[in-house]
Amino acid sequence: MPFIRILVLSAVLLFPSSLAAQRLTPLPSYAVATRPALFRATRFERTQLPREIPRTYWLEGGLIGGVSVGTMSALYVRSLGESGDRTAGTIAGFVLGGLVGFTGGALIGGQFRK
Repeated sequence: MPFIRILVLSAVLLFPSSLAAQRLTPLPSYAVATRPALFRATRFERTQLPREIPRTYWLEGGLIGGVSVGTMSALYVRSLGESGDRTAGTIAGFVLGGLVGFTGGALIGGQFRK
């Protein structure tokens, strides 16, 4: 019985403070949200974009990463099985590992210019 009294008393003491903390402070009249004029919204410095995107080694990096990680994951998945036919799991391991490896390799290879 004393546990219930402590629980009710703590709820009574905490509840009003949480209500007061959730109230919004009133905004002054000058802070009303208005949309800026169109000519003000478009006034910014436009920088010139490069005319040509520099060539990188993203494809080579993706192929190297995809083949290497795909092969390693296919070998790992093949070693997990105990049954006689593990072809489907090996192919699935190669494809999933290849996707992960291609993505990582392309991100790394894209950092180097040709």
